[in-house]
Amino acid sequence: MSDSGGEGGRQGDRVTVSGGDELLRRQAGVGLRAVWISLLTLVSRLLGLAREILAASLFGNANPFYDAFLFAWRVPNLFRRFLGEGALSTSLQATLTAADASAGAAHGRAIFLATIRLLTFVLVGLCALLMCALVAFSGALAPYLGVEPQATLELLLRLMPFVVLVCLAAAAGGALQVRGHYTAPALGPVLLNLGWIAALVWIGARVVGLEDDLLQLERVRWLSLGVLAASLLQFAVLIPALKRQGLWSLGAALWKPAQKARAAAWQVLRQSAPLAFGAAVYQVNVMIDGVMAQSLLEPGGQTAHYLANRVQQFPLALIAIAATTAVFPALAALGHERRLGELRRLHDQTQRGVLFVALPAAIGLAVLAQPIASVLFEHGEFGAPGVARISLALRALSLAVISAGAVGLVVRTYYAMGDYKTPVRISALMLVCNAALNLFFLRGLGMDVEGLALATTLASFGNLFLLLPGLSRRLRLPRSEAGFLRAFGLSLLAAGASGLAAGGAEFFTRDQLPRALSLALALSAGAGVYFALAASLKIPEAQLMRERLARFLAPKRPT
Repeated sequence: MSDSGGEGGRQGDRVTVSGGDELLRRQAGVGLRAVWISLLTLVSRLLGLAREILAASLFGNANPFYDAFLFAWRVPNLFRRFLGEGALSTSLQATLTAADASAGAAHGRAIFLATIRLLTFVLVGLCALLMCALVAFSGALAPYLGVEPQATLELLLRLMPFVVLVCLAAAAGGALQVRGHYTAPALGPVLLNLGWIAALVWIGARVVGLEDDLLQLERVRWLSLGVLAASLLQFAVLIPALKRQGLWSLGAALWKPAQKARAAAWQVLRQSAPLAFGAAVYQVNVMIDGVMAQSLLEPGGQTAHYLANRVQQFPLALIAIAATTAVFPALAALGHERRLGELRRLHDQTQRGVLFVALPAAIGLAVLAQPIASVLFEHGEFGAPGVARISLALRALSLAVISAGAVGLVVRTYYAMGDYKTPVRISALMLVCNAALNLFFLRGLGMDVEGLALATTLASFGNLFLLLPGLSRRLRLPRSEAGFLRAFGLSLLAAGASGLAAGGAEFFTRDQLPRALSLALALSAGAGVYFALAASLKIPEAQLMRERLARFLAPKRPT
């Protein structure tokens, strides 16, 4: 059967899978798929940066109403990480992988539809409960909602339905990935960003002529509505792909599923409960930072912290999230078959590939933080003080590109082996550490946004260092691996040289060229030096990356 091509392999409603090896064949070509996902993610991230640039120009660097919007946006976005991308999609992928291998794709389809039906009821109920709680405890929450608590509360209520739409989209996207279809899930964020940008353009052109505070409040109100409309589009784009893969039928989704499928759907939700905490630890740390930025920092702190995270997430998504998304179905299939040797090799190969690109990205962010922040955001109402705050936070966050990317893959490997408890325990410890570090840096040392960013980075590395020994024991990894240490050392050497090249190029051209051109030259110099050195030092990942890119770009031969 060839399920990845759409209708192939289906006869009526019957789809058969010949066991675990068929699932592994379905997930073949992980490297090429990672390249494709990275390209689509690049488009999405570029659009995301465009929306942040436009919003910064429109709202400025010290706007309490935009601070309120960003804080309100963090809450449903956190639940997206909790219930959607981090937990539900992972749990559903593992369940569908096992169901397809043991009982056939038709049973997997029944489980998916039952899960979507159950999930809709649960999410609607959860949103209603959260909205009631926000209203009931609004007085107690006011000290944590910034200088415009009423606006923050209103925007929280307006944006809460985003949780339902984005979590359904994440679950549907995870099911499509199990069936070998990655394009539609990667296109969803593209459409979300396009809708967001369209809302900002409309707001800038139409919402004018009011008194200053009323104008800003009206703008963020319309922006929240635009975000909800875009999230609906993000889910809608998945439906045609679900139909082609034999996963979607509105009538079947509304009809009461069979008992076996209902039991499996409840199992998906139960299994996602520990995943929700473990998989989203990095985002939980960011949310804690957001609460403290809203309540403890001067106006604009929330915006500066949010924008620094957005820039840092750009390379993280292209490198680590794309690779982890591409490889997890194969990890789950190997874990289900208990083929631990192959699981170890796939994890190691992916981890080394992620690290190969994450090292120069982290060093580049640290070296070029100020020109990056200036080129991206110093426009319109956004001034130099906001750029300075973003730059400090971005430098502190830069090394988290390495740790957060590695943690995502390590956690998914634990899940592939059926261990959902260990990441949760370690995540809980790191959350406490992150909160304590936040208070120490802000109150004890008097730091600004960079204190929150530094705490997040330290917590992320702590999470990684506590997870690795347990993974080593479960996969029977040696205590040290000479090949890995050599490749890491050579990559670090090349990354350091690339950072020097990038910083030097920016330093000597900043006064002679437009700032955007100077930054582009610096980035090009850094990338050129890194990949040239990697090739000359014969780092294996450099050769592997060239081969995969060549295969991806090679013209397809007619069959």
